This record gives sequence, structure tokens and C-alpha cells, in this order.
Amino acid sequence: MKKFFALLLSLMLCLSCTAFATETIDMSAPTFEVGEDETEYTVEGASGWNTVNAFVKITAGEDVLFNGTVTLTSDNLTVAEFTQAAIYEVGCGQEGLEAGFVTSIGEYVSGTDADGNYVYWANSVNGKYVPHTCSDMKVLEGDYITWDFIAYNADAGFDTTTVLPCGYAAPFEVGEDETEYAVEGASGWNVANINLKITAGEDVLFNGVVTLTSDTLTVAEATMAAVYEVGCGQEGLEAGFVTSIGDYVAGTDANGNYVYWANTINGKYVPFSCDQFRLLDGDYVQWDFVTYVAE
Repeated sequence: MKKFFALLLSLMLCLSCTAFATETIDMSAPTFEVGEDETEYTVEGASGWNTVNAFVKITAGEDVLFNGTVTLTSDNLTVAEFTQAAIYEVGCGQEGLEAGFVTSIGEYVSGTDADGNYVYWANSVNGKYVPHTCSDMKVLEGDYITWDFIAYNADAGFDTTTVLPCGYAAPFEVGEDETEYAVEGASGWNVANINLKITAGEDVLFNGVVTLTSDTLTVAEATMAAVYEVGCGQEGLEAGFVTSIGDYVAGTDANGNYVYWANTINGKYVPFSCDQFRLLDGDYVQWDFVTYVAE
């Protein structure tokens, strides 16, 4: 069974990468038309610091189980938690969310259908294939999560939807820098092209595309690849909190202001350390050396 799921994920990644290479995506259009369903959910034990609105749609053919907005308070903000909140709202039950691999939602159970096809639950985030379990994949404010009950046929292949819009506008114009980097020990199943920009005022340290091979595809790994490419050095990436890149070191400047490295993903605030947030193909990572001025 494990070998089957490995093959399944590998084939899905290949199909997804092919689709993204051949279609033009409207970056600023919503992934789907958000319905009127809505729910608020707080994960037990959450600190209360992170409350995010995300759009969730769960469908099985023409049967729409949930389509609307989930307001989630959680320290982790995972796809699994948002999905659990939607399922609680409609009361349809599920299996597998806690483990990260969904086997059933409502009456729709993964397995072999009457025609001999394998049917299963697949999810996307912002219209993109997700090579991570739903308990590992984190989402940000305004992200789109879709779940579809779809079929795999050995002859016809995957019954996949067309490439969807991403739901956000490109936050910066991608430059000409480029590098390829494989994390040591990576299985080779997950390869993503990440748009990455590192700036300190007018000093652009890197602006281009990082082709990253990694089982986790974290912000830290993509950033490390860019830093290696330009040879400027860094401190803190391994721990998830960057204190320096190149000559720019967090601390107090000559005017007594605190300066530090901050990052955004797809133009959005990230309430996680850079070694925790997992990326998808085509995501935008931006690092800026900014100044905090106390009011």
C-alpha cells in the first residue's frame, strides 16, 4: 500500500509540473468562487496569536459538501485543521486528517469504484498540487484550499482538473538570477521552482528562480540555495530565524533603530519560522532588511 501511494504521489507531481509548464496562470484571479458557507474554529490549546481566514471547497463530483470561509485560530494553520473545521460545520465525518492522508469525507471513501477505477481525495492550495501531507502544509491569510474526490484509471491516467489561478498577484518582478539546489538526502520526488528575492534597501542580493529538490521544500532551504549561489553567507537559517545575510546583520543601527530580516510568501505575512513553512511550485519568497521604529 505504501508503495502504491508513493507511486500515486509521484505521478501526480509529474502531471502537475507538466500542466504548470504549459499553461499561463492568471495570478490575481481567485482559485474558485467562494460560497456562502462559513465557520469559526479554534484548535484546542492554541495560543490565540494566529487567526486566519482561508477559503475551503470540498466537492465530490457535483456534490458540494462545503464551500465558504473558515476562520481558524491555530498555532499551526494547516490544511488539515482548516478542513477539519469545515467538516465539523457540515457534520459529515472523515478519516485520515490527523495522519495527513484523507481516506474518507462523508460518504465518499477511497478505494475501487464499480468501474474498477481507484478513487481518492486530492487537495490543492491556491490551485497548485501539494506534495506534502495535509497535516504538514500550512496556509496563510486568504489562501484557497480545494478537496476533490477524483479517479485514477490505469489506462486513462489521472482525472485531473485544469490548472487553476493562484488567487494572488505576483508580489515582485522576477529577475534573471537562477540556481539549482538539491538538499542532501532528498528522495528526488519533490522539485519546485521558487521565485525568490533578497534585498536590503536598494541592494539586491538575489532576484530570480531557485529550482529546489527537497522532501520538505521549506523557505529556509530555498533561501539557503540563493545565498549559496551569491556566496554572501548567512546566520540563522538552520534555526528558522535569520539574523544576518551578507553584510546585513540584525541589531541596532546608528540611529538607534532596530533592523532585522523579514520575509513574506506570495506577498503575505508569515507567522512561522522559515524552517517550518513549506513551499509550492511557483511560490514567491521575499526577504527584506527592514527597520522597526518605535512610535
